[in-house]
Amino acid sequence: MWLNSLGIDPYVNDLFSDLRDGLVLLRAEDAIEPGSVDWKQVKEGKVNNFQKIGNCQVAVDTGLKNPFKFSLVGIQGADINDGNKTLTLAIVWQLMRHHVISILKSLSGDGTKIEEKQMIAWANEKVKSAGKTSVMRNFQDSSLANGHFFIDLCYAIREKAVNYEHVLPGNNPEEALDNAKYAISTARKIGAVIFLLPEDIVEVKAKMILTLVGSLMAVDKRMQK
Repeated sequence: MWLNSLGIDPYVNDLFSDLRDGLVLLRAEDAIEPGSVDWKQVKEGKVNNFQKIGNCQVAVDTGLKNPFKFSLVGIQGADINDGNKTLTLAIVWQLMRHHVISILKSLSGDGTKIEEKQMIAWANEKVKSAGKTSVMRNFQDSSLANGHFFIDLCYAIREKAVNYEHVLPGNNPEEALDNAKYAISTARKIGAVIFLLPEDIVEVKAKMILTLVGSLMAVDKRMQK
């Protein structure tokens, strides 16, 4: 979902097989940080497998350098070309996280990087200022599973976007999932770019929750401007 939201070609249907020629990763890197890819090293068009591995290696090397500086220990271009799930996810996740943080950085006013602890503090203060009592201790907080905090956060950003008649107690998995779906649909309604699924909220997947909070923070900062 996130890769396709960048508007790059080709459309990604399978995260592992569709990234094996390296071009999707390279185009994603270039879309996020224009000029970061040395396209002279990249082979496009009809290419053989050796050239595909080379493209994947360029994508890995690009991720290691400024402005990305990812942690890609033990990852080689051949791993991406092989469709290695763990190692492909490692680079894609770091790309996605970099994208969210860069969006927030561009909206910070002075160009400084916004850290995760600042995102958590912002979200809690926003919810508190709206008169709500839900709290997020961190991105692994198990209380987030019922979806209430994210609904409250959407309410704090745009009050009229939330109808609490649709919000359930969230005391069982079914209710929690319905709340998560409502939180995501509300976030989309107020203009957030959403990369996660309702199950990611219910299962409290910290990395995906970071992208949700980051996207909502970006919406709020745009509205403040």
